[in-house]
Amino acid sequence: MRRAIFELCFLFVLLQSRSFAQTTDSTTVPDSLTEAITASVQANRQEVPQNYTFKFILKISWQSDPTRYEIEKVDNPVLTNFEIVGNASSNWVGEVGGVKKVIRTYEYVLKPQSLGMGYIGGLIIDYKDTRFDETHSLVTNRLEVKVVDPVKETNWTLFLLTGSGLFFLILLTGATAIFIRRKNAREAEQRQQMLQIIPLEETYLNHLKQKVDLKNPNIGESFSVLSKLLKRYLSERYQISALESAIQEIAGELNKSAVSEKIVAQVEEVLNTCDVAKFSGGQVETGTLERCYTLVEDILNRNKREFIESTN
Repeated sequence: MRRAIFELCFLFVLLQSRSFAQTTDSTTVPDSLTEAITASVQANRQEVPQNYTFKFILKISWQSDPTRYEIEKVDNPVLTNFEIVGNASSNWVGEVGGVKKVIRTYEYVLKPQSLGMGYIGGLIIDYKDTRFDETHSLVTNRLEVKVVDPVKETNWTLFLLTGSGLFFLILLTGATAIFIRRKNAREAEQRQQMLQIIPLEETYLNHLKQKVDLKNPNIGESFSVLSKLLKRYLSERYQISALESAIQEIAGELNKSAVSEKIVAQVEEVLNTCDVAKFSGGQVETGTLERCYTLVEDILNRNKREFIESTN
């Protein structure tokens, strides 16, 4: 009798354990892991002649219901040594391997301004998750493109007119040579004078490159250095007490000094982001640091150009 009771108990426990095992095996991967939204950027050239343009492309994609995410705002890129001369966007919805996929593409046609390195700052994409009614942001990486010497383009019309214009060119050769010689002499003198005047912004651009390491694993330290450098520059450039002042006070002083609204907004964004990074213990994405770096670089380059133009 005891043996029979023992066998019945053992059978009951065995059936319960099999039932529990079946429940565990049926667990599936949460949808959020397969429906993540991503953003990527690329430039179709790593080097571009100064007289050419190139494309900067932003792609936002996700694999799920096309209405899962709503793109609310995409800022224009913050550019150094480039300007936007055209833009376009497109939307693709289809299936890849039986799974619905959405790709939003934004194309910007950029034109170089001068020889040297150019930078495309990280973009901030604000989007809404319609399933949970939440708003989030993505930050893309910073890109760099080198601007090289212009490419000489062949002028076929010149070949057609060479015969008829040869005599005229011979007559003008002497006068043209004298004009070019004098023009070059004046330009050389102007360049020499400009070299003797070093803008304040040039000094701080060098400090920015030397002291703020975008690859430093201690992101919090990089944010701290960037914040101090910007405040020190504002103090010298606009003769305000920015080092010990709150962000709102700094913005107020800049407005009194008739600084452009864009520069004031960039200063506020950088300093606010640096404060957030400080109090979060450095738990900030690298893309956010790259964007702040680009904004400070843009402020310095803008003021540097204004200084050179006013000097000229």
